[in-house]
Amino acid sequence: MALKLFRKNLCLGIDIGTTSIKLVELRKIEEKMELTNYGILEKYGHLERINDAIQTNSFKLLEESTSLLLKELIEKTQTQNYEAFMALPSFSGFISLMEFPEMSDKEIAKAVKFQAGQYVPMPLQETTLDWQIIEREAGKTIVLLMAVPTDTIQRHVRSAELAKINLKGLELESVAVARLFGKKEKGVIAIVDIGGRSTCISIMDKGSLRSSHSIDTAGGDFTQVISSGLGINPMRAEELKKASGLNFQVRGEVKISNLLIPLMDMIKREIEKAINNYYLRTKRQVEKIILTGGSSNLQGLDAYYSQELSLPVVKSDPFSLGLVTYNPKLAPIIRDIGPNLTSACAVVFK
Repeated sequence: MALKLFRKNLCLGIDIGTTSIKLVELRKIEEKMELTNYGILEKYGHLERINDAIQTNSFKLLEESTSLLLKELIEKTQTQNYEAFMALPSFSGFISLMEFPEMSDKEIAKAVKFQAGQYVPMPLQETTLDWQIIEREAGKTIVLLMAVPTDTIQRHVRSAELAKINLKGLELESVAVARLFGKKEKGVIAIVDIGGRSTCISIMDKGSLRSSHSIDTAGGDFTQVISSGLGINPMRAEELKKASGLNFQVRGEVKISNLLIPLMDMIKREIEKAINNYYLRTKRQVEKIILTGGSSNLQGLDAYYSQELSLPVVKSDPFSLGLVTYNPKLAPIIRDIGPNLTSACAVVFK
């Protein structure tokens, strides 16, 4: 009986990204979560063939191939089929803030459905909507509206079914990550989630997501410019990127940092735009920038953005924040892989 109860406290968080799948097995102990298992399946084909990704803005997730990758990851990690929660990529959905006068939850639900078409840039009949109240203050209610194409949801559900995963919930990763960091951060924070093929830039205020958008500049582009600039194959460029980052290592006449900075500045301009737009709308200034996602591990990235944006910039994840505990023996590994697991952990937190 004790073993059965112990197993009931276990659940899985799954993040199907553009170039990798991440899985965490978490055990709930009172009000805390403990990492009991994890796995990361990297898909490097996209480095040599641009369309060889699991999914992108313009490339839909393929259920059959994705389910095979999920099965492989589950087999290798030897996780059991506990209740699972899955992150939807930020670029697959749309969020917006809606403001209403003070009213009951039932009245707000009706108002959201009635007015959603004014906010969502896609046909409502092809969309699945969700919403949550994020603030009630001074006689007004602020609602976070979320919209995801129903086809995208169905593809993820079907992938889980084919992989025989006991899927209990789906959530946009930008919403989940903001909720996770919001447990520790209550100020105005910019969250920059840099993945393999896309970067999501979000603004969080008072512990809740306020804005979010994605761009197609990310870690895979860093690898490509190193490969082209140094005349080496993409796999070797990926290794060099992870080993050197922005360190001023010279190969011939080319500095790696000089190759990467133009792309980093593209992301920087999007961060500045998000920060400025939020200030113009609310007169509230971003206090700090959090870097997360697998490609945020680039050496020197936090220092560069801190200097260029004149703001504190930190690399963060559920483990560095103390939100998820783990075996101390994993400490050296967690420092490297923690940002990769942020979204997978975040969808489990409620």
